[in-house]
Amino acid sequence: MKRNTFMTCTMTLLATAIASSLAPAFADTTSAAAQTTAVAQASTPQTTTSDTTRSTSTSTTTPPGKKDKPAPQAGSSQPTEATAKTLQGVVVTPLQDSLRSAQSIKENSTMVVDSIVAEDIGKLPDNSVADALQRVTGVQVAPDFQSETATVVIRGLPNAVTTLNGREIFGSNGREFSFQDLPATAVSGLDVYKSTTASMITGGIAGTVDIRTFRPLDFDGFKASATYTDTNSKYGAHTDPNGSFLVSDRWHGDYGDFGALLGGGIQTDHYSYSAPYVDSNLTSVLTDGKGNPVRNSNGDLVVGNNQYGADYNIGYRKRPEANYALQWKPNDQTEVYVEGLYTWLHDEYNQPFYFTGPQNVVAPSYVQTNNSACFPVGLLGSPYYGQTICPVTAASYTGNYYTATSTQAHQDWGHNIQNAIGLKWKGDDLKLSTDLTRNASSYYNEDFVIDTFLDTYTNPLTTTYSYPHSWSLVGNPQNNPNNYYLNGLYQAWTDNRAVQTAWRADGSYDFGSSWLNSVNFGVRYANTTTQQTGASFDQAPPGGSNLPDGAPNPANNVVNLFGASYFCNVPSTSALPAGALTGCYNYLVNNKNALRNFYGLPDGNLPPEDGQYFKINEKTYSVYGEGNYGGSFGDISYDGILGVRLEKVERQLSAYSYDTSDSVYSPLGINTSQHVALPNATFNLHFTDTLQMRLSAGKTLEYPDFASLNPSLTLSPATANVIAEGSGGNAYLKPIKSNSYDGTLEWYFSDVGSLTGGVFYHDITGYIETYSSLQNINGTTYLISSPQSSGSGHLEGTELAYTQFFSFLPGAWNGLGMQLNFTYIDGSLKTPAEDGTGFITAPFQNVSKDNYNIVAMYEKYGWSARLAYSYRSRYSEAFLSSSSIIGHNQSLNDDPANEVDLSIGYDINKYFTVVVNATNLLGAKFHSYAGPGTALPQDLRYTDRTYGLGVRFKM
Repeated sequence: MKRNTFMTCTMTLLATAIASSLAPAFADTTSAAAQTTAVAQASTPQTTTSDTTRSTSTSTTTPPGKKDKPAPQAGSSQPTEATAKTLQGVVVTPLQDSLRSAQSIKENSTMVVDSIVAEDIGKLPDNSVADALQRVTGVQVAPDFQSETATVVIRGLPNAVTTLNGREIFGSNGREFSFQDLPATAVSGLDVYKSTTASMITGGIAGTVDIRTFRPLDFDGFKASATYTDTNSKYGAHTDPNGSFLVSDRWHGDYGDFGALLGGGIQTDHYSYSAPYVDSNLTSVLTDGKGNPVRNSNGDLVVGNNQYGADYNIGYRKRPEANYALQWKPNDQTEVYVEGLYTWLHDEYNQPFYFTGPQNVVAPSYVQTNNSACFPVGLLGSPYYGQTICPVTAASYTGNYYTATSTQAHQDWGHNIQNAIGLKWKGDDLKLSTDLTRNASSYYNEDFVIDTFLDTYTNPLTTTYSYPHSWSLVGNPQNNPNNYYLNGLYQAWTDNRAVQTAWRADGSYDFGSSWLNSVNFGVRYANTTTQQTGASFDQAPPGGSNLPDGAPNPANNVVNLFGASYFCNVPSTSALPAGALTGCYNYLVNNKNALRNFYGLPDGNLPPEDGQYFKINEKTYSVYGEGNYGGSFGDISYDGILGVRLEKVERQLSAYSYDTSDSVYSPLGINTSQHVALPNATFNLHFTDTLQMRLSAGKTLEYPDFASLNPSLTLSPATANVIAEGSGGNAYLKPIKSNSYDGTLEWYFSDVGSLTGGVFYHDITGYIETYSSLQNINGTTYLISSPQSSGSGHLEGTELAYTQFFSFLPGAWNGLGMQLNFTYIDGSLKTPAEDGTGFITAPFQNVSKDNYNIVAMYEKYGWSARLAYSYRSRYSEAFLSSSSIIGHNQSLNDDPANEVDLSIGYDINKYFTVVVNATNLLGAKFHSYAGPGTALPQDLRYTDRTYGLGVRFKM
């Protein structure tokens, strides 16, 4: 009902826009044809018409049958003649200029696209590319456990291909690119394509995100800029410097125009991301420790949470970046370019855990339940199936049960490199281009973990719990270093590497004024190799952690072995104000070999393991053709594209298979090949110069992640707070396929004013998700995760977006502006049931039904301000464990931290601007819950608040 109502409202609003657009504009005398940024180069990620276009193909950008609206490149200081004339007497300001550019990209594109354009060199509206994308209509983002945006979802799907200036770019897994690796200061614009054409690179059913960087011929002469910002974070408790620079120039001589550009920057960040939790994933019926169920005063069963705990992530990361571009235009017909991008990552972080597990070990001395949130036990096979069970709101336990801290020292290094060389030539009717690209990426991770536990044998503990996340140990014994004893040492490392050589050649031919205006054609070859090596091992302390009677081994008292300097405090939070002690990160990292030797292990990292090795070589052969058509129905013009892309993929896989009967790995080689045909069609109808409609349909696909294709079974032993785990893939996984349909209605009532709406539908087959189940392998129970194709599903939704600067207001008020967008998404997926009962219909994971952004803007008298609020509703993160007493294949559901962010800038003069930034002004927090409602809490994550003060220079 809600969906139909909103779609009706959307279409009604836009129908009103049709009528309004046929009348004279009510308040804005600036022609909609006036644009101040060159956006033709962004019409498709591989498109080119202008001499300064950054692209790798020669597809026609101006929609056939539609008048092109020219505009110079963002960042250019030389407007076109038409622009200068139209904007006579109007002060063009950076914020409005960026919105004008983004609007022009959307309006002139042949596809459904939304864009973000930098307000100035080094100035996207957010600190990272990933954060900036959340402002785009239909895009949702989510954080990882290191307090930064890591997941980007487009219209409910995480399956997008990433391109850099139209060329594929990826991370060490050979598929997805980590947007957080690229500082926003390096980017001139971001284009999110929600529909596709045959000329675009295959790889994402959600769409394509094209990252654009500057080129020297974008500017009319010498250009220099620099940024410097100090950012302070509340929980990170540090002020970190971030900076960038760009130098560009162009020259004209006897051999034509030549340009050179060099840019670079660095992001640094001390972070602290604390997450108290109540483990409601592995829930059970609460017992008295002897197998007898505990019941409340009403005689109902009581939920037994697996444990109470807290996960802390405290670290420091650096992300340097460098980029360059060289261009040579010997004449008006020819251009040669060489360009590259380099990013690096160095992240060192401590992930201590603090947890206790009295549930089902000792009987609670006190328990209180939420009797209004009771539900029937849904776990099939449970002896209590169907009986009423109630969540706990308060409890107290006293006795001998495992309580521990775990220091998990992580060290990560990575890099991404892309270098490209290309040639473009254009004649009167024929255009040709070629591009050769080399991608290289790596990611290396080391984990070094030591668990320590409290002596609860001699000194029984009392744990108290209060809904939702507060728990404590009476007397705070966790803060006395003498109470801790050594448990296991766990060490692991993983090395992922990927390289790709890609070549493409593209062309277009213009027929003139016929109905079939032009054709685009091209070929592409890509050779990608990805490889993973690694190892993991868990070692008990000398003599074991406990004596035969269950008492801690006195020989492994931590203070007696290493001294009190071994310990550091975990952060204090409102949920756990008393904190705890755990091993210091620096102690573990600086004494790895000494600690290994104490546990009876040799120096250095573990040797590579067969079970963690795989190598995949993938060759992709593509050819495409498309026709651009256009005409008119009386005074109404139309245009569109009909095309098809044919692709063949060949894979050679080397790995090791695992025989669970004898625990032996054997070499394995598998060769596979796939052929696909991907047709597409678009139809654009231009009612007036300011009102248009788009219809598009196409078939898209995404190939499985390389790790998902690895058939090896990798097993990891249990640690103090994590059960034994394993993972394996499937070399024969098929691509995810989608038949996608889009319709939009777009009204551009001024050059910085628009009201647009759209509907979309994805019919998806073979969607791949990861499922977990408990398996017994040689006497050990492992939680085994593996990818499976879910069958079929669909996603549908609607979008509405509005942008306007109120230039018709008097005086200082005409600097006000507003951006609003809303996306509603609904869908379902036929997926294997987590409890093994066949297939069920479930929602897509990481998809919020309601999403909106509200941005208030002001730009006048040298001031520029932006206040933004981003909202997304609850979404499913993952299926609960198959052993959860909730049953019925319920999900772990997240309520994200919906943040308010602020940016204010003031131009001291034409060279210098002072900038103040703030994120998460209201201190929003992230919550997650098991199943529907909020009765079974999981995580409370303390999202950081940051303040930044900086300066920008340009000339």
